Amino acid sequence: VRNNVRFADLRVRGADDRPLRELVKCDNLRELMHEVVLDPDRDFYLRLTSFSIAQYARKGGDGDLWRAYREAAETHLPWLKFSLRSKEEFKDEFAKSLNLLLPRFDLVVMDEGHNLKHGFGDQVATRNRVLGIAMGHPDLSVDRSLFKHYGPRAGKVLFLSATPLEGSYAQLWNQLDVFGKGGAFKELIGKGTEEEKQEVARKFLIRRVNRMRVAGQELTKNQYRREWRAGGVHLHDEPMAIDNDRQKLVVALVQKKVSELLDDPRFNRRFQIGMLASFESFLQTAKVDPEEGGTFDDADQTRDDLEREGIDVHQLNRLARDYRKEFDLELPHPKMDALVERLQHSWRTGEKALVFVRRVHSVRELKNKLDDSYDQWLLRTLLQKLTPAVHGRLKREYTVYRQEKSAFLERQRRLRRGADERTTTDADKGGHDTFFAWFFRGEPRKGVLSGAGVQQRFTDPASVYYTFFEDNYAALALQCPPGEVEERLARLVGMPVDAFREELRQRSAKFLSNARKHLRGHRFRAVQAAAIEWLRQFEGPHQDMAEAIWRVRFHGLAAQVRPHTREAPDIASWLGTRTFFTELRHRPALMARIWPVHDRPEDYPEQDLRAHLLAQAARFGHPVIDLYAMVVNRLGTLSPGRQEATEGSEADAGRAHDFLDLLDRQRLAPVEEVGWSAYHELEALSAHHQLIMDTNLSDLQEATAPAQGEVAHRLGNLFAFQEPTGGMHGRVMKRQVQQFRMPGYPFVLVTTDLLQEGEDLHPFCSQVYHYGMSWTPSSMEQRIGRIDRVRSQTERRLTGNGEPAEEDRKLQVLYPHLQDTVEVLQVDRVLERMNKFLRMMHVGLDMEVQAERTIEVDKAMLEGRRLVPQITEHLHTAFPVQEQDLHGPITERAVEADRVNDLIGHFRKLPEQLPQFEWERPGQELVLLGTGRVGERIQPFVLLPRSVGERLALRCIIPIGAVGSASRVQEVTDQAREFPVKIGAVESRDQRSYDLTAEGEVLLTGDAGVDVKRVSEMIGEVLRSADLFEFNLLDGRDEGMEVFRVDLEKELGHG
Repeated sequence: VRNNVRFADLRVRGADDRPLRELVKCDNLRELMHEVVLDPDRDFYLRLTSFSIAQYARKGGDGDLWRAYREAAETHLPWLKFSLRSKEEFKDEFAKSLNLLLPRFDLVVMDEGHNLKHGFGDQVATRNRVLGIAMGHPDLSVDRSLFKHYGPRAGKVLFLSATPLEGSYAQLWNQLDVFGKGGAFKELIGKGTEEEKQEVARKFLIRRVNRMRVAGQELTKNQYRREWRAGGVHLHDEPMAIDNDRQKLVVALVQKKVSELLDDPRFNRRFQIGMLASFESFLQTAKVDPEEGGTFDDADQTRDDLEREGIDVHQLNRLARDYRKEFDLELPHPKMDALVERLQHSWRTGEKALVFVRRVHSVRELKNKLDDSYDQWLLRTLLQKLTPAVHGRLKREYTVYRQEKSAFLERQRRLRRGADERTTTDADKGGHDTFFAWFFRGEPRKGVLSGAGVQQRFTDPASVYYTFFEDNYAALALQCPPGEVEERLARLVGMPVDAFREELRQRSAKFLSNARKHLRGHRFRAVQAAAIEWLRQFEGPHQDMAEAIWRVRFHGLAAQVRPHTREAPDIASWLGTRTFFTELRHRPALMARIWPVHDRPEDYPEQDLRAHLLAQAARFGHPVIDLYAMVVNRLGTLSPGRQEATEGSEADAGRAHDFLDLLDRQRLAPVEEVGWSAYHELEALSAHHQLIMDTNLSDLQEATAPAQGEVAHRLGNLFAFQEPTGGMHGRVMKRQVQQFRMPGYPFVLVTTDLLQEGEDLHPFCSQVYHYGMSWTPSSMEQRIGRIDRVRSQTERRLTGNGEPAEEDRKLQVLYPHLQDTVEVLQVDRVLERMNKFLRMMHVGLDMEVQAERTIEVDKAMLEGRRLVPQITEHLHTAFPVQEQDLHGPITERAVEADRVNDLIGHFRKLPEQLPQFEWERPGQELVLLGTGRVGERIQPFVLLPRSVGERLALRCIIPIGAVGSASRVQEVTDQAREFPVKIGAVESRDQRSYDLTAEGEVLLTGDAGVDVKRVSEMIGEVLRSADLFEFNLLDGRDEGMEVFRVDLEKELGHG
């Protein structure tokens, strides 16, 4: 809302820049029912699939979900009675009951509107019909005695789709008709000419054309894409070669079997596009669980069970078994092998690739082959980087891994064949996918210093590597080298060094727990926190930076380590600690590429976040290979018990410089020489920091001051479980999608059409492979659209240097296929449709596209094979914005910006009008911090505005304190009943200065005199309640604004 609505209009965007109406996500229609009954004056959103009303989605017996739906409806509409005997009747009745409860929506936004292209009726998908009835479809026969108020619920409807139709204007009308909006556009399903229908469509359809300006020339999407239509994957527009005699014989044999199958009267020389298993693999296809929808994705393409399984599956399975029995090998597939050979270059180049398949098991098979290729590359790479003294031990570990992986894969094969029973442990992959997963992830290997063991040293407070990716925060605040911190700080506070060290030791106690032994990492953190806290108290050029560091790094630390130690250890040399970041500052050329930050207070939150990102990537991603080699080479052994003996500032700096030297060498060497390295990943992460934040971590950057625990948790999740090749079907794995949107692993993502919609995969990927063909041009376009988006890697490459668009820098679209197979028939058919689709949408809709799902083999063979060329002419949309669309009936705003400014101005004047409270200097525009008194006791509070229509409501929040223990919930609940204000509990992963609040709210009238009095009374009531509650619950503990300030300022971002 903040970005899309120009100013606070008090209709959509409130005075606090947040949505005026609360956003409510509903996971199913039962939740929607419940939420609209609670409060219909909100904005609701849910998935289209929610309207399918599944019956068997929940285990526990037939009809469970239907009964839940019936109970939900009868709870709110008790006069209705539902029968479960007829599923069609039940779904219609439920949809009509939902219609009664829904309010009339000013606007309904239908994302991916083409999913409704089959319209409303008895023979369409359930979701279309249920949605149509819920929206009040006019053609439905309704018993008005039961559904008296049944009627339209959508005022206006906005359909969003990159591919609104396939080949018929009727599909546009069908989408409108689901919402009862088709009446004015019936010419779309009439007998008029294509030109007449086009004119009708222009009344409501707007379609833009993606364009890029490259070296002064405007290119449309077909011109900045390079399509590989001949089938090969190594040379553009060259067919895929089959060089191996054995492969040629296998392909010929399989084609013979497929031809014999197609001769069968059951198939009448036809096959479903994309639904022959032999197009993707010759391996044995296990029987797919019915919940997975069949051998192929897109179950709606056919209702025939045999076609959904794949008509050639049984023949292929028989051939695969015989071949394995005879040669003890799997059947080779030239297309799969060629693709793997092409994709394995990513291990050295770092290029990402998106691969779409149709056959579900192709995901696993492609991933397995790519994983094997990666393993071989990783072993070679480690042997090149590590000292020869450890080569023998590393090779033995690799042998153990291969043996364990072989046993694991055999177990998985037996499970798929049903030869073994599944146990609970089989749900976890366990880390056998790759040597990287086995050696660098999870628990450290016993008896050897594995990659996981090295990673652990960077998080173990007892290890010398714990402070490696920390910073010397005191040195940063004082803007001096780490070795000068102690002397400068002692001089600043006006104390002799010995007295200063003793005072700092005592101050550090509150940042240490009462553990018997304090580990080196904890001591470093405590001393740095105490120094920063002390620096905040002295005016001078360092104060603002110390305050910024305190807010980001340390403000919640004291609460995290309760109870504190009574006797802190000596501060030792922790003020002089040198780290990766202190030493990086002395290498400006390298720093500019991997950590381009400024040591300014206002920039510190970003500096810290960038440091977190760099450290996580170095420890968990591709760079950990280089980091591991550095540590092992310093130790000279793979013995897990070996630790570096030397400690102190110089030793810390030596470790940092070893890694920095490596990064500098990689920076200066040609990428072709060193390959994709730690430096290249960290540099890409830095160069595209904002893009990564926008696509993966937008909530973190919008937060006022995200807590360290929350930052660590989010980034830990983001970088965890990395693997070089990702595979996805059945359900979206969010973490893997997010990782694909960043540099590094996964380099290759193999997926069914699961990712065809809804996910942005464009930031670092410029090549898409249609390994398995979809049968509609819209699906093919949607696939490509995953990586053809604003701020894509392709856009950056083509527009960033002012040079003409070279072919190899364009977005690469590949259609791998074998020429000497019937697969060419489906490829040609789909490519022809794609060309027709372009002509329809851009040059005048002058032809009808018949979207046949099947191919008649005899007819296609007689027509012969001809390479379908890519359309390269400049595109112009057939549906531009019309002039009349820019001139609506409303010419004046209902609310001008001045109205909002008046409201905010009124809010800002409150400190002047309420002098009985002590007010803080405002740190944020829409936050007022103050302190009130109840007798001798003080109570800090925060005032926050929110919009309620065209008026403001003020919310007062007073921190009661940190209760902490869940066992006291009942005690809190019992006391809360006695107070006239709200008592709020704060859920957080971090220890906060408070987790219990007293709150009140008042709606302002606009009359300054009245409002000041009402606000004063509201604050007073909350003050008294909070003080009494605090006195009873926390033994009268009384703490001021200094303790609560940072957490109170965060309240602006909370609901």
